[in-house]
Amino acid sequence: MTWVARVLAVVAAALVWLAASTTVTTAGTPPSPVLLARYAPLVVLHPAELFSPVTVDGFLADSDLEQSTAVGWEKVEGPLPAGGAALRLDQRDCEAIDGVAAAQCYADSQAATPESPTVYGAVRRVQSRIVLEYWLWYPYDDYSPTVPAGEIWQVHEGDWEAISVVLDLGGRPLYAGYSEHGKGKRREWGSVPKRGSHPFVYVALGSHANYFRAGEILLDPRVVEPALISIIAAQGVRPVEHAGGGRLLRPAVVPITAVSPSWMTFAGTWGETGYVHVPNNAPIAAGTGPRGPASHGLWRSPVKTLLGWPKG
Repeated sequence: MTWVARVLAVVAAALVWLAASTTVTTAGTPPSPVLLARYAPLVVLHPAELFSPVTVDGFLADSDLEQSTAVGWEKVEGPLPAGGAALRLDQRDCEAIDGVAAAQCYADSQAATPESPTVYGAVRRVQSRIVLEYWLWYPYDDYSPTVPAGEIWQVHEGDWEAISVVLDLGGRPLYAGYSEHGKGKRREWGSVPKRGSHPFVYVALGSHANYFRAGEILLDPRVVEPALISIIAAQGVRPVEHAGGGRLLRPAVVPITAVSPSWMTFAGTWGETGYVHVPNNAPIAAGTGPRGPASHGLWRSPVKTLLGWPKG
């Protein structure tokens, strides 16, 4: 897609957003696009990170839609459907079973469709709260506790992450929540690192978990599968990840709703089978790619989900 086409697509999405959205604020509160721009996150990557948050366009163009059959996964013709919870997207040129070695393949595929840093933004009204959701898309997740990556790794194709800022009905920020593996962490707004009204987000190398600080961080069993932590520790390796410290990105915000763009209605997984690897063993199949934003609890019940996350 040319840059002109991309600009037109963003403008079209914004017009759909404005036409389809009812006002989610009370009188005197800035409109939704203003709020999304005001609190858009500042993303800090690790110096060794190969990926940045981008649009889904390149991944969709490079992927096949598949369904499970008695003989394995088979390609399904046609456009991406609404629903389709039993379906998956599979990036056709790269294989997650190759683990951290596959990261360059996914990075090269992403680079073939040049993209500026992007997040997808939505405004949700929940009783006495306004929740700003910023969804970040990465084509690959390749976590390893060491830098550079070693023989212990966990990978999966596709990676949806999220940053939320919760406001009162007057538009005043109360707290923020950052996705982190299976759940996330939240922090009162006064303690969130920020520049002006824009929160800093320190992204972990490979896993793209989001943190309120940079540096080496121990995996937290409240949000990370304890079995993974145990597997890493059993190998005599500290179960940590490495956040931030590298490039600072100011992603553009593309508005989304539950039905726009059309891929928001796809309920299948964004990626093939994931894998875990430890030394002297073959990769073990473990899970799938993630489902899209509208399939997450953070979208369906944003305030309840965020309040269920531990403070961090």
